[in-house]
Amino acid sequence: GGKKLPNAEGASPSIIISKNNLVQIHLINEEINPPDNISKHNLNIDEFNVHTKDLGYFQTDSVTFLANKAGTFDYYCSLHPDMKGTITVTT
Repeated sequence: GGKKLPNAEGASPSIIISKNNLVQIHLINEEINPPDNISKHNLNIDEFNVHTKDLGYFQTDSVTFLANKAGTFDYYCSLHPDMKGTITVTT
């Protein structure tokens, strides 16, 4: 099984990373829907050129990037505008 983010609350936790760290995010779609209502999800962080594939139920994808810019950046699911959060990269 995978591990959740430390102190993660809900589906869109705020994430804090130190600058110049190599970050790996493993995403799994665990949303269960009736067979006629399949929900896909993805993860995007534009400033770091991070984009996963669209994930069906129990599909996974991993991304790795260098957090080489300080600031607060949005991450989001392009299929569900309400699914979003922030990543803060500290110096």
